[in-house]
Amino acid sequence: MSAAEKAPVHLEILGELAIISLAGGPQNRWCETSLVRFNDHIMTLARENKVRTLIITGNTEEAADDRSGSWFCGGLDTDAFNLRDPLAGANVARLFTQAFGNLRRFGGVTIAAINGHAHNEGLALALNCDFRLATEDAIFQLNAGSEGLLPFGGSTQLLPRLVGESWAKRMLLMEVPVGAAQASSLGLIDEVCDGEGDLMSMAEQWAGAIRRQSPMATRAGKQLVEHARMRPLETGFAAEREWQVHIMESLGQR
Repeated sequence: MSAAEKAPVHLEILGELAIISLAGGPQNRWCETSLVRFNDHIMTLARENKVRTLIITGNTEEAADDRSGSWFCGGLDTDAFNLRDPLAGANVARLFTQAFGNLRRFGGVTIAAINGHAHNEGLALALNCDFRLATEDAIFQLNAGSEGLLPFGGSTQLLPRLVGESWAKRMLLMEVPVGAAQASSLGLIDEVCDGEGDLMSMAEQWAGAIRRQSPMATRAGKQLVEHARMRPLETGFAAEREWQVHIMESLGQR
């Protein structure tokens, strides 16, 4: 049994706030079990429709003896999959598409509290969240190419939208590691925190600020901003007016 299969993905619900902690060995790598569990948690939160904000972080307790430092998520546990089998590889892609797609479509606001290194599918996880906060020792890297792979989870499409084509190519094709300070200057992360305690405190503060809005206003704002990069300007204006009418009708009904 690989390290990632020994520990589940933990979900804690605190009223309108939920926290998902990755717990897959020292580097919190993904295996089929953890991917399915993660997706199940996201779908549970979506069905119950009570959680407004979701914080995703890594379990750093098992990384105490890891000389490479603390880990948010080290990516795919290659020992857990037979990636030489095309059918197995297609199943991995399907699992990541399902889990990260549901995360991206989650109606609340998602915050990646990156408390260590984020590589490959760990970086992709953070990119699929609405906001990214990181400790100052975090390192971001896409190095799946050295193993003959492309990282799963959408990072090839989401990363250029944040850092631009040139830096996305440097990270993907040259496997350039990016520290937290540089990641902040590139727009890859939103804030750098002193340590894990400060990180979770800031994540919870951001979550609290978000929950001051009405759920419908938050959902509308999130959707409109995300669609702005794909829609023509006038189409976006029309969508904004439709949301405004919908929100005011809801206020009138209440």
